[in-house]
Amino acid sequence: LMLHPYDEYLSRLFTSPDSSLRHLRLITDIGLSKWYVVPAFVIAVCLIATDWQHLPRSRRRRLHLVYTQASYAFWAISLAGTFTAAAKFIIGRARPPFIDTLGTGSFSPFAGGDDLASFPSGHSTTMGAVGAILALWFPRWRVPLILGTMFIAFTRIVAQAHYPTDTVAGYSAGFLIAIALARFLASRDAVFRCERGRFFPTIRP
Repeated sequence: LMLHPYDEYLSRLFTSPDSSLRHLRLITDIGLSKWYVVPAFVIAVCLIATDWQHLPRSRRRRLHLVYTQASYAFWAISLAGTFTAAAKFIIGRARPPFIDTLGTGSFSPFAGGDDLASFPSGHSTTMGAVGAILALWFPRWRVPLILGTMFIAFTRIVAQAHYPTDTVAGYSAGFLIAIALARFLASRDAVFRCERGRFFPTIRP
């Protein structure tokens, strides 16, 4: 809400033909969910089909860790994407290409269509979920990983696909949904565990 008054200014600034950021459009599709959901699903299915009984105990433990984390990644990104898809349909915000005719505050709830699917950003939602997942997997690299995924989400503004508020909302939703799922699993003594006073759960061995 605090960022919304600056949507038009920032959008025009970052999408100007003279902007040095215009080349960032080339990497914006890193935020497509298929790059993460499909591999996670394939890994989980392949491990389900594995004959675990004839594997050494040490290998079973390693594969179990891979299976649970791949399943978690699949559901975290999928749930975040489902939330965003529903929000897009309910809110119906017009995309930045219509800024000159409709402005930044044009909403058509339940109208549907890609032109009215600006808020929140789906790519940014995926990057938020991926950022949270990587932060859980690699806690030592937590800050650079989060900043890196934020940067990729930012490219949606440069690509003129979303307003800054769309990007911030999408990233926040994806990040929080992924963390909420991890904390939910930790509360059930599955996949993760929570330490009192800490926001990020840790992986359960």
